[in-house]
Amino acid sequence: MEPARECSIAVRRGRRFEISIVRNMAGFPRGDIMKRLAQAALAGVAIFALEGVAQATKSDNTIIWTTAAEVDTTDVYYQNQREVVITALNMCDSLLHLNPTTYKYQPLLAESYKWVNPTTLDFKLRKGIKFWNGKDFGAKDVAYTLNLVRQPDSGMVVRQLVDWIKDVKVVGPYEVQIIAKQPTPAALAYLADESPIYPQGHYDNAPALPGATGTSARKDYGAVRPMCTGPYMLKNFKSGSGFTLVKNPNYFKGGPKGQPHIGKLIFRTIPDTDSQMAALLTHDVDWIWSVLPQNVKQLQSVPGIKVDAAPTMRISFLSLDAAGRTGENPMQKLKVRQAIAHAIDRESLVKNLVGPGAKVLKSMCAPQQTGCTEDVPQYDYDPALAKKLLAEAGYPNGFDEVLYAYRDRPYTEAVMNYLRAVGIRTKLRYLQWKALQPVLRKGDIRMGHLTWGSQSVMDASASTGYYFEFTDDDYARDKQVRDWLVAADRTVDPAKRDALYKEALTRIAQQAYYIPLFLYGHIYAFDSNLDYPVTPDELAHFYMARWK
Repeated sequence: MEPARECSIAVRRGRRFEISIVRNMAGFPRGDIMKRLAQAALAGVAIFALEGVAQATKSDNTIIWTTAAEVDTTDVYYQNQREVVITALNMCDSLLHLNPTTYKYQPLLAESYKWVNPTTLDFKLRKGIKFWNGKDFGAKDVAYTLNLVRQPDSGMVVRQLVDWIKDVKVVGPYEVQIIAKQPTPAALAYLADESPIYPQGHYDNAPALPGATGTSARKDYGAVRPMCTGPYMLKNFKSGSGFTLVKNPNYFKGGPKGQPHIGKLIFRTIPDTDSQMAALLTHDVDWIWSVLPQNVKQLQSVPGIKVDAAPTMRISFLSLDAAGRTGENPMQKLKVRQAIAHAIDRESLVKNLVGPGAKVLKSMCAPQQTGCTEDVPQYDYDPALAKKLLAEAGYPNGFDEVLYAYRDRPYTEAVMNYLRAVGIRTKLRYLQWKALQPVLRKGDIRMGHLTWGSQSVMDASASTGYYFEFTDDDYARDKQVRDWLVAADRTVDPAKRDALYKEALTRIAQQAYYIPLFLYGHIYAFDSNLDYPVTPDELAHFYMARWK
C-alpha cells in the first residue's frame, strides 16, 4: 500500500483563498484528485499552488512527458507515430541533422558530405563515436542499416525515405557513398534525423513474424530495441504505456545537437486531454501538447505553468476513395467530393477549435515545404452549393458513411457536424493509429480524417508524393498526377520541380481527391521552471531543454 501523504491546495475564488487537504492513499485514487483539479481549472478556478509534489522532477533532473498515443515500438523505421519520431530524435543520430531554427542541414554522424555526381553522395564520418553498448561507430554500420531497411521486404513503413537508395557502399572505415537510383533532390532531407544508424548486425536476431498460414515470414525488425549513438539511451520500454530514456554519459562533443542537460526522460500514455492537464497541474507530468484552445486561458492563469504555441508541418485532411479501392461508392463521383469540400467551414474550424498557430490548409502539402504551392483551386464554405452538388450526383437526401479517424476526436466530430448539415450522415470509427494504419493501407477506408507530418521532411515529396504516387495510402490513383510527382522527385532543377508540383497539386484540387482542412498549430503547456525550446516542426527537442 502506498503511504498516505498530504498536499495543500490553495484555490483562488475571487479575492478569497480556500485551503483544502487531499490525501493520496488507498481508497482515494490520485486519478480522482487529478480529474477534480482539471474540472476546477476548466471551470475557471485558478490553482494557486501545489505543495508536496511540486518540483519533484526538477530535483531529480527528469522530464515526464505525455500524449494520448500508445507506442508499441521505439524504432522509427517500423512505426511513424509522432511520439516515435520524437523519441528517435532524442536517442538516435542520423548522418545529418536539420537545425530546427535555421532549417539548414548539418553533419551529425557525418563529418562532411558532398555530391560526387547527380546520383552519388559521399559522406566522411566522425571518428570516436560509440553506440550505447560501447561498440565503435563506423562506415559498416551505415551500410548495414540503410541497405537493410531499403529492401522492399524489410517492412520499413515510410518507404519514401529509403526507396530512392540503390546501394550504400563502404569506401573506407569512415567513409561511405550512397548511390541513388536517379537524381534525388530531397536526399538530404531523407537522411536527416529520421534515418538512424544502428550497429552492424543489429537486426540479425529479430523474431520471425507469423505468416498467413502459420509459417514464418519476414523478421519482425520493429521488435528489436534500438541501439543508437544519440544523446539519450533507452532504459526500459513497456508497449502501450510508456518508456524511459536516460542521458548518454558518453555522447560525443562538438555535434549540432550539443550536450544533453536533462538526466532522464519518461514518457507516459494518458489517453484523454483532461487527465493530461490534471497531471500537469499536480506535477505528475512536466510537459504536454495538443492542448485544446479552450483550455489555454485557464492554464495561463495557473502560476508555475507556461503555455506556448508554434506552427507545425502536420496537415489535416479528408481521404476519399475516389479510386474505388473499397468497391463502388459515392466518393468516386467528382460532385460528391466537391460537395464535401464545400460543406466544411475550415476558417471556423481553425479560429474556434484548432486555435493558435493553425491556419487553413489550401493544398495537399505543408506550405513551408520545398515545391508546395497554395495557388490551386479553392472550395469556399457553401452548404447550399454542397446540397445542390449532392443532388446532381444522385444523392438528394444525402447518404450514410463510416468516417475513420485516429487523432483529435473533437476536430473529427466538428467535421462530422458540417457533413451532417448537408445530408452526409457519418458514423465515427475511432481507432489508435496502429489499428487504423493496416486498414487504410489494405484499401478498406472510403472516408478517413487523417493527418500527416511528413516525417518532418522539408520537401513536398514527403507529403504530396507520399499520398499520390500509387502507394498503399493512395486512394486517388491518378496516373497523370503520379507521373508529374515522380518526375518532380527526379528533377534537380528547382524551377522545373516547382512547375511539376504546380501541375500535380492543381489537378488534385480540381478533382477534390483529398480535402485539405488545416495546418496544425501545436499548443504546449509545461512547467515554467523548464527551459524548453518550442520549435515550428512538431518535434520535441528534449536534448536542448534544461531546468532553470
